[in-house]
Amino acid sequence: MANMVKVARTIKLKFVNLNRCKAQLFEEMTAENTRIANELLLLPLQERRKMTTAKIVCDLKSALVNQTIRHTTSPTGRKTKHYKMLPIEVNNQNWKLTKKGDTYSISFPTIKGEKRVPIYLASSHWQPLLDGLLEGTVKGGSFKLIKHRNKWYVYLSVIEDVPEVATETRIGCDRGQNNISVVASKKGFGKFFSGSEVMHRRRYFQRRRKQLQQAKKFRALKKWDKKERRWMDSINHTISRRIVRFAEYKNADVVIEDLEGCRKTMKQSQKSRSDSGQSRHSWSFYSLEQKLEYKLALKGLKLIKRPAPYTSKSCCTCGVLGNRKKHHFHCSNGHYHNADLNASRNLAQWDGFSCDLTLKKDASVMDSSDLNHGVFGTPPNFMNTQKEQIEYIQLSLFDPTLFGS
Repeated sequence: MANMVKVARTIKLKFVNLNRCKAQLFEEMTAENTRIANELLLLPLQERRKMTTAKIVCDLKSALVNQTIRHTTSPTGRKTKHYKMLPIEVNNQNWKLTKKGDTYSISFPTIKGEKRVPIYLASSHWQPLLDGLLEGTVKGGSFKLIKHRNKWYVYLSVIEDVPEVATETRIGCDRGQNNISVVASKKGFGKFFSGSEVMHRRRYFQRRRKQLQQAKKFRALKKWDKKERRWMDSINHTISRRIVRFAEYKNADVVIEDLEGCRKTMKQSQKSRSDSGQSRHSWSFYSLEQKLEYKLALKGLKLIKRPAPYTSKSCCTCGVLGNRKKHHFHCSNGHYHNADLNASRNLAQWDGFSCDLTLKKDASVMDSSDLNHGVFGTPPNFMNTQKEQIEYIQLSLFDPTLFGS
């Protein structure tokens, strides 16, 4: 029997034909919840932890107030000084999903008792999840009641079991600016996702943002920023979906570079920094990583992180440290590769060996894999067979019979 992996997801469900009375009710609940949370923030943390619903005078049900208390004592709540708006949260024990005909409804406690409100499926691929909640094959978590663009939604968290796939290989995914992503296995073709259009559009957004700032149209500026985020979010969804399809075709896990803190460690000129198309501070690759991780998990595949150093400087053919210049990479053994494709192939065949940081450019990584002072996060050694041969020769010095003589 295949191992099962638990995958958590959040689905967005819109209320169907919500009347003005219920919309006003949700407004009052959110305002009351925000008031309670801000009053709790005025108390010391130790007193907040001892707080119970019996000590709080409000119109909300105790189940909702309990969630507010938990939120203010959570790591996120401890860092918060004041809530502008805190959505109502209902735990998994206090809501119920029902289906009548083709219509799904969700019931939960409000100020005026328990209400059952019909919900609308924005996409048909959510239907198996809701059917799974009714059948018990999918586990429901808490949900939040959120207003977005004058419409009310339920953000419902669910946990489903997905069978883990036994993969045969790995593919590397190199992320950058000229190419948003390049994916490839250690041999064969790769897929390129160009970033030229993204650079062009980011510069366009930057020019328009500057015009709005000079005109002091701050409300329009806020809408413009949200529009840019939604656009980039859509691109990352598309790219991650195509990478997952490629991983399914190869029956492979995906290996990416760990780029955490890269904005602080990578140097960039002031000219490039001021250009929105080139600035690394406008990167949204963490968003791409998150989308890639959960979409792979839904297919039973894994996302693996590897240290970033030397992945772009090592030759994927011979393991020698070479020279990279823009899109071009070549090593002293005469091998030439596209720089991003070379990096993705290195990620695909990384096996965790490390080498000295003082390694010369014309030295092979394979010859340095057994150094005593190796540093983790250095070029990959994918030549397992050669390492086994070296161990065999070392062993044969003590036992000549292994040569058959």
